[in-house]
Amino acid sequence: MQTFNHNSIERFLFDNHGVRGEITRLKTPFEDLIHDNYPDCLKKIMMELAVSSVLVASTLKDGSEIMVQIRGGKDAPLKYALINIRQDLSFYGSCALKDNSAVENNASIHELCGADGILALSVFPKNGVKWQGIVALNNESIGATLEDYFKNSQQLPTRFFISTDLDERQSGGIMLQIIPEIEGNLDSLEHLSVLAATLSANELFTLPLDESLGRLFAHEETKVFGEKEVQFKCICSKSRCENALMQLDPSELKNMAEDPKGTSMTCQHCGKTYSFTQEELTSMYRKLSQ
Repeated sequence: MQTFNHNSIERFLFDNHGVRGEITRLKTPFEDLIHDNYPDCLKKIMMELAVSSVLVASTLKDGSEIMVQIRGGKDAPLKYALINIRQDLSFYGSCALKDNSAVENNASIHELCGADGILALSVFPKNGVKWQGIVALNNESIGATLEDYFKNSQQLPTRFFISTDLDERQSGGIMLQIIPEIEGNLDSLEHLSVLAATLSANELFTLPLDESLGRLFAHEETKVFGEKEVQFKCICSKSRCENALMQLDPSELKNMAEDPKGTSMTCQHCGKTYSFTQEELTSMYRKLSQ
């Protein structure tokens, strides 16, 4: 049986076209990102948001980190869904519904986010000033929303082709983007997009990335640059939880320290739970009271 990396991304270029591309497939990271209590529609939106964010982040070469966030509209059930992704393409994220909101498993993006939902893309350069772009949510898909963003905000026509398998908790896709100032790049993007749209979910999830590219663009001169690993890496730790507890009002921490069972905190991103004994809480209260 053929083995390959299920959690990677690969960059590619064409000798005869002013277009660059990225192809990715993710599976293992969703073991931490996707929580069992999410309805299917939230699982799908988080998986596709993660894949789209990885594709976008892979084009940045200045050490930037990015956050891609969807915010539900005024009367929509979705509060937010976000992915934070670092320079090394490790990421974490979370989502939440508004208080007392409930959604059907098969709810559409429009039903989740409403007519006034938005997507915000924030970039945090290693050396420079943070900037953010905001675009109205396209009810068709997250990929279509990002296409709108690159076309209207960046004047950089881009296409996304995302496939998601909820049963196997895997998702992946292709991004194609013009290389500015190369003659015929828009015609090339249209031509290559027709080919990219023929990639089946089965091919994406069962073949090595370069083999998928070879089948898609069999009659094109395509260069690949090697796969990079993509992984889920949360920011949570027991020390971060302790720091959060130390920010509480002393009286609140004192009340917690009086409970023989102690307390616990659960990370909203990965779902890991950190427990604190009564002794640990008492020691923290004494430090805070000094």
